[in-house]
Formats: sequence, structure tokens, C-alpha cells
Amino acid sequence: MESNNATETALQAVAGTVLGLTCIVGIPGNSLVIWVILHKMKQRSPTVILIVNLAFADLIVLVTLPLWIYSICNSWVFGETSCKILGYLLYCNLYSSVYFIMLMSINRFLVVVYPFASQRWQRTEHVCKVVLIVWCLAFLLSVPNLLTRKVGIINDHLQCFGGQYDSKAQHISCLVLETLAGFVIPFTVLATCYGLVAKRVGRMTFKSKHRSEMLIISIIVAFLICWFPYHVFNVIDLVSLTLDSDTFETLTTVSEVGTYITGTLAFISSSVNPLLYAFAARNLRNGLRSSVMAKVFEQIAQYATNESKMEREDATNMESVEGL
Repeated sequence: MESNNATETALQAVAGTVLGLTCIVGIPGNSLVIWVILHKMKQRSPTVILIVNLAFADLIVLVTLPLWIYSICNSWVFGETSCKILGYLLYCNLYSSVYFIMLMSINRFLVVVYPFASQRWQRTEHVCKVVLIVWCLAFLLSVPNLLTRKVGIINDHLQCFGGQYDSKAQHISCLVLETLAGFVIPFTVLATCYGLVAKRVGRMTFKSKHRSEMLIISIIVAFLICWFPYHVFNVIDLVSLTLDSDTFETLTTVSEVGTYITGTLAFISSSVNPLLYAFAARNLRNGLRSSVMAKVFEQIAQYATNESKMEREDATNMESVEGL
């Protein structure tokens, strides 16, 4: 019993720490991306539109994290309505985040492999329509989580959790939907598009080719690290539903603990995205000319430099005044 309590406490500490660091890195990073695009960039290409929507989706996920961290370390004290609404918003924005990453891979594929045919897609009104479809799809795919999320007692503490299904068929349907729509389909599209881009880039001779290839690899690896473990335990949960009762209980326990841990990795994706923008800026501004991500972080760097210069000038002026 004491061992179980110690394990639970350790898991809570790890999850709380990881989610806290995710907030610290992700909220300023995504806020800065949104601010720079909205206030500093006059021309907004499809890439910029996708980036600002991705940053917005990530930011909404991240600003809810303090409530989830408090719940993990203590209990859910915000009521069942808040549990359902926040859980629904969480899934809406996690789905939209995944699909905006997928759309960025499709956009990169079209620009690099079919530069002339992609001109029609580059029109702002078409991109905005696709973005609207993504948000609507995310809202729709998240409805099962809204219906199955409740407040209940776990280890003598009130917690907000999903997965409260009315039948095994409903449980299986929701798991299959989440795994296919949340990982298998977007990752297949992303890996295929970036694989074809890498093949095309490999034939080019510009100096930044190797760094461009490294960016492509890092995007795919980051997506895998953040999302693959979570969906592995979804599959384990799915398999457990088809087995006998003893095996079912064992695999269900493994799945619950695994989902608890890997769920925190999924949140990390929301703070990793701004870092990938910075990586893209440094490595692609002399490579793929169509990369707008470089311009985003060049604006951020310029703004930060100007702010730092102003602070130094203010400090110098203050020293001069004090000397008088």
C-alpha cells in the first residue's frame, strides 16, 4: 500500500514538473510567435497563417495546464461543468494542433515538389477556408471526450477524467477514432509529404541542403516522440477489451499508468513547436527561399535585440543621473 502511494506521489511529481516546464517554455514562446505575426508581418503567406493558428491552438492548451497541474497534485475542485468544458477544449486544440502540423507538411510538399501548381493553394482565401475546416473538424472529433468526461474519486481524491463509456462498443469506437484521427492519418500524411520533400531536396545542390534535411527529420522525430507513446497505450487499451478478465485488468492498469505518463509528453508538443520555428529560421533562411518561418524568427530576434539595446541605454542614462 505504501509502495503504491510512493509510486503515485512520484508520478504526480514528475507529471507536475514536466507540465510546469512545458508552461514556462510554451506560453511565452507561442505568445511571442502570435505577437510577431500579427504586429510585425504585413504579408501573411499560407505558412504564416498555419503557424499563427498552430501557435494559438498550442497556447489555449498551455493556459489550461495550471488547472490540470493543480488537479494532479491535489484534486479537481472546479466542478463537473468545468471538467467537461476544459477537457473538450483540450482535445479540440490538441486535434487542431496535430492537423495544422500536418497541413504545414502538405504546404511544404506542394511548394517544393509542385511550385507552379501550388500557386492556387497559396491564395489567402483558400487557406483560410482550410483552416476553418480544421477547426470545425477538431470541434467535431472532440465531442466523444465531452460526452465521456466526468468527475470521480480516484485514490480518495476528486479527479476530472475521460473514458467513462456506457458500453464496450462505445469504448472501442472512441479509441479507434482517437488513434486513427489523432495519430495514424496525420502522421502518415506528414511522413509521406516530408519524405517526398527530402527526396526532392536531396537532388538539389544548395549549401543548406543538409540542414534542411535535418529540419525535416527533427519535425518527424518530435511528432513521434510527443504523440506515438500516448497512442501505443491507446492500442494496448483497445487490445485489452478483446481479452479475458484477468488479462483485461492487467492491461487496463498498464494502459492507465502509461496514458498518465505519456499524456504529459503530448503536451510537450505545444512547447516544442516554437523551438522548431527557431531551428527553421536559422537553418532555412539561406536554403529554401519559400520558408517564411525564417522571417518570423528574424522579426523576433530583431525585436528582442532592440528591446535589449533600449534597456542598456536606460541603464546607462540612470547611471549618468545617479552620478550627477
